[in-house]
Amino acid sequence: MKHFLAFGCLILSAMPMSDNGQKKSPQSRAERTNYSETSRYADVIEFIAGLQRSSLLVKVETFGRTNEGRALPLVVLSKPSINNPAEARASGKPVVFIMANIHAGEVEGKEASQHLMRDIAAGPLASLLDKIIILVAPIYNADGNEKIDINNRTAQNGPTTGVGTRENAQRLDLNRDFIKLKSPEARGLVEGVFNRWDPHVIIDLHTTNGSFHGYALTYSPPLNPNTDRRIISFAREKLLPDVTRTLSSKYDYRAYFYGNFVDQKNPSRELSPEEKSDPRAWATFDNRPRFGTNYAGLRNRIAILSEAYSYLAFKARVDVSDKFARAILQYVADHAGEVVTLVREADMYAIEKGATRGNESGFGVSFELTPSPNPVDILVGSVTQEIDPRTNKPRLKATGEARPVKMTEFGEFRPTSRIKPPAAYILKPGQKDIIKVLVAHGITVEELKEEVTLDVEKYQVKNISRAERVFQGQKEVKVTVETLRGQEPFPAGSFIVSLHQAKAALVFYLLEPQSDDGLTTWNYFDEELDKAGKDGSPVFFPVYRLARIPSVPKETIRP
Repeated sequence: MKHFLAFGCLILSAMPMSDNGQKKSPQSRAERTNYSETSRYADVIEFIAGLQRSSLLVKVETFGRTNEGRALPLVVLSKPSINNPAEARASGKPVVFIMANIHAGEVEGKEASQHLMRDIAAGPLASLLDKIIILVAPIYNADGNEKIDINNRTAQNGPTTGVGTRENAQRLDLNRDFIKLKSPEARGLVEGVFNRWDPHVIIDLHTTNGSFHGYALTYSPPLNPNTDRRIISFAREKLLPDVTRTLSSKYDYRAYFYGNFVDQKNPSRELSPEEKSDPRAWATFDNRPRFGTNYAGLRNRIAILSEAYSYLAFKARVDVSDKFARAILQYVADHAGEVVTLVREADMYAIEKGATRGNESGFGVSFELTPSPNPVDILVGSVTQEIDPRTNKPRLKATGEARPVKMTEFGEFRPTSRIKPPAAYILKPGQKDIIKVLVAHGITVEELKEEVTLDVEKYQVKNISRAERVFQGQKEVKVTVETLRGQEPFPAGSFIVSLHQAKAALVFYLLEPQSDDGLTTWNYFDEELDKAGKDGSPVFFPVYRLARIPSVPKETIRP
C-alpha cells in the first residue's frame, strides 16, 4: 500500500519569504523564467513541498516509480483533510483526478496543474473542496521530462529552452499502455490511482500535433462505444458544452471537440503536411482503450482529454489548460450529486446485467467513424513560420485566424461487429500471467477450489495474423475464430472472471480474442497460440465462455 509522504523533507531550502516576513506561494519554473523554461522533476517536487508546508489541505503519496526509479507524486487536496481512499468514499464527494505530462514534450499541463494546486490549496479555488476531492499527478512521465532538449518538438511554439520526450525511458508511449500495462508508470497509475482511489472524473492534459485549426483547446470524451452510454452523454451533451461556454464567456478562449483535418472519403487517413491548410473534413482520433480516456470510459468513469493548441505561445497554452481544468472542476462541484449518482448507477447496471447501458445486444469488437448528418462549422486557422534562434529550425506560430468552414465531422464511432458477452470467462491454471494483468486492472477474479466439468463455448482459432513491424515493443496480433460448444474439464486452480462486475466492458475487451485492443492484440496469448496445433491438431483459444456462473467452491484472488 502506498503511504502519504512529506515531500517537503526532501527539500533543503526553506519556503521563500516576502519582505514583510510572510510565506510566499510557490511559483512554477515557467512562471519564474517568464515562460522560457518548463519545470524539471526537482522543480515540481519542490513546488509540491512548498504547498505542503503552507496548507494543511495538501497531502502527498506516491503511486509508483518510473523505469529510472523516480517516485511519482500524487497530490491529494481535500477539506476536511482526508488520509486514504476509504475516507474519500465515506465523504460522498466526487473524486476528480487531473493527470499531466503523460507525453513529456507536452508540458503545459504540468505547469497548469501546479498553478491549479496552488489556487486550490490556498487561493481563489479553495471553496471547490467543500464539494469535491481533487487528486493531481503533475509529472506522470517523469523520466521523459528529464530528457529536456531544444531539439524536441521543434515545431511547437515554445518554451524556447526545450521540452522532454514523448516516450518514457523504455521508449514506450504511456498513452498507448493502458491495456498492456508494460511500463511501471502505467501499472502504478492503474493500481495506485484508478484502482485505489477510483476517481469519478479524470482530466488528461495534452497538447496537439497537426492540423491548423482556430481553437485554443480541443477536447474529447471517451470514444469507445462499449462505454456506458450515460457516461458519454453526460460528458458530450452536458459537461463539455457548459465548459465551452465558460471558456468563451469568462476567459475568451475558443474550444471544440478534438479533431484533425482529414480526407472526407477516407477519414482514417491523416493528411500530409501540405494538405493541413486545405480542410476536407474534421475527424477525431481513435476508439481503442490503449488511450487513457477511452480506457477510463470502459471503467464507467467520466474522462476528458484536453489538447492545448501547440502553435499558441507557451504561456497561453498553460493558461488555457488551467482555465479548462478549473471550469471542469467547477462544473463537477456544482453537479456533485449527479456525478456520484451517475457513476454508481453505471457500476450497478454492469454488475446486474453483465453489460453497459446501450450495449445490451452485445459489445463491439470492431468500429468505424460515423459522419455528422449535416455539415458543421469548424474553425480553420493558420500559422506563420519563424526561425528559432536556439535551434535554427522553423517554429510555427498561430496567427489568430479562426475562419468557419462547413464540413463533415467524424466525431463518434459505431460498432461494425458485436459479440454477446458471456456470463463469465474461465481460464485454466496455466494462465496465471493473464490473471496477474486482470487483477492489476482491478478486475475481480475467482479461483476454483475443486475440479469441475462445465458446458462451455470455446473458440477454435482459424487464422492468426501478426504485424510485420514492432509497435510499442510488441507485434500486434489479430485472430479469427469459430465458436464451438461442448464440455470441458477444469481442474482446481482454474480461474473464473465474471462479467457481472462494474468493469464488465473492460473484462470483455481484455479477454475476447477478436477485440480490437485486448490482451490478444498485445501478445499475451502468443505462447499458447504458437505452441498449439503444431502437430496438426486444432488450435483453441485458452479462454472459455460460460453461459452461467457455476455453483462450485471458489475464492476471490486478492491483489
